[in-house]
Amino acid sequence: MSEEKILVVRENNIADPSTVGLASFAIALFCLSFLNAGLVSGKSIGLIIAIALISGGLVHFIVALWGFAKNEIYTAIVFGSYGAFWTSFSLFQLGVILKWFEVDPGMMTVFFIAWTIFTFFIWVATLVTNKAVITVITTLLIVFILLDLGLGQWAGYLGIFTALAAFYTSAAGLLNTLYGREVLPVGPVKK
Repeated sequence: MSEEKILVVRENNIADPSTVGLASFAIALFCLSFLNAGLVSGKSIGLIIAIALISGGLVHFIVALWGFAKNEIYTAIVFGSYGAFWTSFSLFQLGVILKWFEVDPGMMTVFFIAWTIFTFFIWVATLVTNKAVITVITTLLIVFILLDLGLGQWAGYLGIFTALAAFYTSAAGLLNTLYGREVLPVGPVKK
């Protein structure tokens, strides 16, 4: 006699975690981009580190876990990976401030190139989402390319725009859900 296993599929009641992920990404990138653009003093790096660790790192890791729980591979991979970016970036900046080590410009370039490669294939995956998300990831990809080329100030200016696009996309996720209709359009992609 064989045992039969019955699997019960239940729809989960987890809200869209990407909305909070986009908001935390927007906050971290917005603040860092003002520093990169030279619009605020380098003395603000302590606050940037804190924002990047919590808003960029911790929140992104939580969002990634909920993305996995909701079976949203894109949300899980994007926020889990960029959570690692924000955490490693923060710890690196902290180490420089505390004089644990010195900056190796060559390694920083390699770090940014690695994230450019990752962002490129995330960008390809994004092309089946919606125009708002495509805008965020496309401009983020360009930000990384500018960083690869050593054009940090330009990356800062474009990063501000990218953060504003992420704020918009997060707001659309929240408002469209709460109002039960499209308050802020995200521009679905035709399949």
